[in-house]
This record gives sequence, C-alpha cells and structure tokens, in this order.
Amino acid sequence: MKVTLNWLKQYVDFDWSPEELTERLTMLGLEVEGVGKLGGEFQGVVVAQVLSRDKHPNADKLSVCRVNDGQGERQIVCGAQNFQAGDKVPLILPGHTLPAKPGQAPFTLKVGKIRGVESHGMMCSPQELGLPDAVEGLLILPPEARVGQPFAEFLGRAGSDVVYDLEVTPNRPDLNSVIGIAREISALTGNPLRLPDARPPQEASAGEPVCSELVSVRIEDAKLCPRYTARVVRGVKIGPSPDWLRQILEKVGLRSLGNVVDVTNFVMLETGQPLHAFDYHLVARASNGLPTLVVRRAAAGEGFTTLDGQARTLDDQMLLIADESKGIALAGVMGGQNSEINDRTVDVLIESACFNPSNVRRTSKTLGLKTDASYRFERGADIGISDWAGLRCAQLILQTAGGKLAGGVVDAFPGAAQPREIALRHAKTDALLGVEIAREAQDDFLKRLGLEAVSATPEATTFRIPTFRVDLKRETDLIEEVARLYGVDKIPATPPRGASGANEFDATHDRLAEVRRLLSGMGLNEAQGQTLVAESAARLAGGAGTVLLANPLSSDMNALRPSLLPGLLDSLRHNLSRRVEDVALFEVGRVFSRQNGTAREERRVAIALSGRRHPLFWKGEDREARYDLYDLKGLLEEFLEQFGLRGVAYQRRTDSTGLLLESAALLLGGKLALGEMGQLLPAVARQYDLRDPVMLAELNLDQLLARRNPSKSFKPLQPFPSIRRDVAMLVPEAVTHEAVLTAVRQIRPAHLERADLFDVFRGKNIPAGQKSLAYAFTYRHAERTLTDAEVNAAHEKVVEQFRKSLQAVIRDA
Repeated sequence: MKVTLNWLKQYVDFDWSPEELTERLTMLGLEVEGVGKLGGEFQGVVVAQVLSRDKHPNADKLSVCRVNDGQGERQIVCGAQNFQAGDKVPLILPGHTLPAKPGQAPFTLKVGKIRGVESHGMMCSPQELGLPDAVEGLLILPPEARVGQPFAEFLGRAGSDVVYDLEVTPNRPDLNSVIGIAREISALTGNPLRLPDARPPQEASAGEPVCSELVSVRIEDAKLCPRYTARVVRGVKIGPSPDWLRQILEKVGLRSLGNVVDVTNFVMLETGQPLHAFDYHLVARASNGLPTLVVRRAAAGEGFTTLDGQARTLDDQMLLIADESKGIALAGVMGGQNSEINDRTVDVLIESACFNPSNVRRTSKTLGLKTDASYRFERGADIGISDWAGLRCAQLILQTAGGKLAGGVVDAFPGAAQPREIALRHAKTDALLGVEIAREAQDDFLKRLGLEAVSATPEATTFRIPTFRVDLKRETDLIEEVARLYGVDKIPATPPRGASGANEFDATHDRLAEVRRLLSGMGLNEAQGQTLVAESAARLAGGAGTVLLANPLSSDMNALRPSLLPGLLDSLRHNLSRRVEDVALFEVGRVFSRQNGTAREERRVAIALSGRRHPLFWKGEDREARYDLYDLKGLLEEFLEQFGLRGVAYQRRTDSTGLLLESAALLLGGKLALGEMGQLLPAVARQYDLRDPVMLAELNLDQLLARRNPSKSFKPLQPFPSIRRDVAMLVPEAVTHEAVLTAVRQIRPAHLERADLFDVFRGKNIPAGQKSLAYAFTYRHAERTLTDAEVNAAHEKVVEQFRKSLQAVIRDA
C-alpha cells in the first residue's frame, strides 16, 4: 500500500516530520518498507528543444545535437533514434543527479567526451527519470511545453511530497486505504478525522428516472456476494483526468487511464473499497426492459475475456457479474472487455459490492490474475462502506466528467448482519499488559478508533465494532488496540512467568550451539539420528558394552546407541539411495555404554565425509577428487582450534577397530584421549551400500567442553624479517612427522618460529625402507634482525639432533 504525506494531511492534521511519521506508523504496527521523496528528484532537469541533429563523426549509432535549454545552446551526444529537430525533451544538466533506481546508486552527470565529441548534458527517457510508460528512446514532450521550464513544474510536481510504501498485515484490511491510515493517525494524535462529504454537487431533477428505474440487481449466491450496490451517472464526457487526480495516482504508482476509471481507482485507494464502472449501454436488457446485473456462479468451461485482453476459461466455483446474456465482470478481480468504459461512453453504471474473500482468492490464484481489487477483497472488504463508496465515486465522476446522478441507489443486501459487540474489562487490560491504564483512557483510545461504547458497568465497557474492523473478534483484540495507542514502547519488559532467573545448563546450551555453528560454517550439514538402534549396529561400534533394552518394540530398535557413527552411516545410505553422493555430515548427541556393570552416558560429536571434495567445480582434476583422511584431519584441526583446544596430537593406530580400517587417536597433552578418526572398513561400507571411501571421526564432547580455552590472544605483526633454512634428510620409513617435531622440541632451538614439512619422497635413489623428508625452518627475533651466524648456529643444533635421535642422513642441496 502506497500513500503520500500530503494525501494523508487532507484527512487529519499532524505536524510530524516525514521521519517521525515513519517511526509512528511502525510503532502502530504498519511496517514502512520504503520512503521516497518527490519534487526534488527532478532537480536540474529542464524542458529543452532540439535545434539540430547531425551524425556523429566517429559512431554510426550516435548523434551530435544542438539543444536550447532556455538559457542558451549546448552540444549533446545522444544514442536515441526516436526524435528529430524541433522535438522537445527533458534534459538533465551537468552536476545534477538522476533519480536513483531500486538497488542502484544515484548517477551524477558530468561534462565528458563520448567517442571524441564533448557532451554537455543528457536528454532523458522515461526510464531514466523513473517515470511509467517506458519507451524505446527519449521522452518526447508535447509541443506546448515551455523551453527552460523545470521538468518537475511541467509534471505538476512543483510541491514536494513523500511517498510511503507500507506493508499491511492480512488481518488489517482497513489499512489498505488512505482513510484507514489517517484514522490511525487521528487516534494517536487525538485530532479529528475529516471524511469527505460524499453528497453529489448536482442532484437529479424531479421527474427524471431514479436508479431503480434504470437498473436491477439479482444475487443468486448471497454467500459469495453478501451485498451489491449500483448507481447510474448519465451524460458523462470521457476524457483525461484533471491534474490533481492524475498526480495523486502517479505518485503512488498508478497510471492515469481517463477520468472515470481514475476516479474508481482513487476511491479504492481512499476508502479501501474496490469499485468498477460499466458502460451502461453495453449491459444487456432483461425482459422487463432494464439492464439487469446478475451475480451468479460461472458455468463450468464458460469463456470470458478480461480487460487485459486475455481469454479465460472459468469453472463453476468462480463468481461472475453478468447480464441476461453474458458475463461482464469477474467478481472482485477484473472487469470484462465487453462492457468497459470507452471514448463513446455516455452513461456509467457504478458497481460497489462486497465479495467472499476465499472465493476471490481462489479465482485469482486459479487464473493467475492478481489485481489491486483482488488484493483488497482477499483480505476482507468493509461491507458497511459499499453504499458510501459508490456515492463518493459518483460525486467525483460528476466533478471530473460531468453528467447527472440518477436519484437513489439499487442496494441488494439480502442478509444484513447485526454489528458485533465486545466487552472490555479494564482490570483485564492492566493484568495482561502489566501496566495500569486509566479506565477513561482505555475507553477513549477505542472511541478514537471508531468503536462505539453502547453500555458500561463499573468493571467493563461494551463496544460496538464497526464493520471496517474485521480483525476485532474478542476482548484480547481490544486490549491490543489499547496497547498500540498507549504506546508499546511504554510497556515495561518483564521476564515470562516460570522463566525467571538462570539455569546452569544455559552455558552448556550456548557451547553446544557454538559446536553446531562452527561445523555448519565449515560446510557440514547436521544430522539427527535415532537414540535406539539395532543390536548388530550397536555391537559393531560399541563391542561388549552395548546396553540392550529389556522390552524393545522391534529388533531394529533394541539397543541404546554406543556411538553416533551407525546413525551417520544410515544417513549416508539414505542420501546415496536418493542419488545424493557427495555428503558431509555431523551430529551432536548422547551415547550410552556399560562398563563393569555401570551404565555410562556422555555427549559426543561425530563427523562423516563421503564423495567428492569439490562437486561444484566445472572441470579439472579437483572436480572428481574424493574425500580422504587429510580432509578429515584438516577439518578436525580447524574445528578444535576455533573451539579453543590447542596442542592436540594424532597418534596412528596399527590395529583396526570394528568400524575403522586406518585410524588415529586424538590425544590432548599426549595422554588424554579425545576421540578417534579413520576410514570406514570396506566390508562395513558394503553392508551400508556405500561405494565411495567414507571418513569418520567421533570425539568425546564432554571432554572438549571441559578442556577448552575459549580466550583468544592477539599477537602483533612481526616488524623484523624472518630467515629460512631448509633440511632434506633420509629417515627410516617408521619416522613420523610428529617424531620430527618432537626431536626439534627437545633441543628448543633459539629463535625458531615454525617448522613446515613441504615434501615427502620415495622411489628412485632412495634406499628401501627409507624415505626423504624436506622441512623448512623459519627463524625470527621479536626485537631485532637476526644475523646469519646466529641462525646457522641454531640450525646446526637442529641438524645434529636429527642425526642422533632419528638416525637421519642429511642430503646435500
């Protein structure tokens, strides 16, 4: 819903700034999605006349033009093809900014050369100016446009205005109107709401036919159309709309279509009541000689052409406005081409009706036809405003198109409902909001919103609900209205009952959430497995410590899981069976075991990787590369580092477990076991129908939580250069990278910053049972630049240590 600041001020007085109005509307429950200022957006744009147009010397599709801007002549380079000398066009001068398009930064024009020819400005298209009616090329202005006139003045936008784009919740259809929003402002300020006087300026003369003598209405399904009103205006003259009407519609994004149609759109925006205007003489007459409007269901397969020129096939659930021979409008959605207002229209038949929201929504969705009218009817139209809105429409048609209004109205209202009444207990308001609001203030708030107090007792006041407030159905709805006008920001925040204080588990919950956040951020998806698993799967992962159920419901769920890994394997199989072959999963949960007759329970985190490492690559070797143990190890190192665990070592295990072929234990401080990682045994993989290698890891989360150090330290960038020394050596095949680092740590070389393994080689010129390792050692002093002599002395100790502890043979460079 779009509305302008000046339009609102026609119905209620307020002195808020545009920014303050935005804040006030938001606090009332109207979300402001966008705010746009009008009037200043065409600064620097003037009406100009093209004096000459010559071919560009260096470009076939460009022209070099002499243009008069009202102050003199200037040279413009232009690429448009739809203009000639003598045409008048909008011209933006250098130093000024074009209106910003959604999602784009404003563009400020400068004097510049285009293909070697200097251009002093730019002639504009409607799109560049943010105007409707896009064309291929420039916006050609009428000959009467005055050269040098500011473009905003030419458009009639000399006065500034602000357009608000509002998001209206579905339960507040009354706010899909300017009057509805003004009513909210009136209630908040206490200033009176000014409703327009809908009395026509020209009454029908005595002896002229009244409306009931000109048209009749027959409703065949009152459930789908509870009310239908019709009025006739005779002797109108179809033509363009006056400037005030056209400008209002254009400001809120509607295109002017002529005086009568524009009036129906204006009243719809003003009141929230959609209307439709028929050409009176295109409605077929019934046997009584009168044009008869029949509100009926369409026949299954009935054809109908809407105003947009689309031929549509209807079903028997759609409501149709018809005459005795044909359909003329799709109820609540769009009119028909066979009865539309045209240049030859003299007499106008005005429809103002109320249609069933669910039926309009179904019709609109089935046909894929969304209109401003269907948007409002789907949310529930005000059945009480149908007559008044039709009269308001007739009044404005007389004002803009002339003619005479036939006396009276045809109002088919078969089931007028009694207004709803709701009692408000003032003590209940105080109890629910947690703040005391005076009884008089509560009643006054509701009266400002248009509710009528019909009775009162010392404890409560009963209010009659106006028809435009379809959302007010019970006492709590009235209390919400009181809260809105009292000010939600004035109601103190209090903890919910039963949730005050803190719990010792709160910190644990936050840490578990951090585990999930870190692993999700690394590209893994969380899985949730069953706590109960089959005994065979449990024994495969947990051995003799499996906890069996005394009375299982089935053999597939007869044991408590001793590990998270069987559940992740089930998830991998589930994904693979649905052709999802590249999977990276994690799970956080509890496992159960029995040791020495005592049941134990602990939290764990488990990871499973299978498939391609980078499936999103278009081509290349990496596209088909599969996960391996190094991927898993790198992921664990990054996770543990970010979680606050440092100094974790990986100790290779030579024996295979019930699940893992190659595995390693994760040790903290060289002693405390945190978990294990490895590759799934091929035989187990076949049991789960898994084709690619599967990498698994499972860690004791309770240990991680207890040993983590979440504090982070900052080290400044080193100001002094480093010095690197490389070592290539032959060592026995059994020597590991961890053994090399341990040997280095034992002698604590001076100023050694880091040691990096950058090459492992086996093969030609390498003796059997040995391998070549190449390391880079980086030395640095924190307070000065090291000398070569200092580095060489420290590095020689490292080399000698390798010879002694690793039986290494140093290879010459």
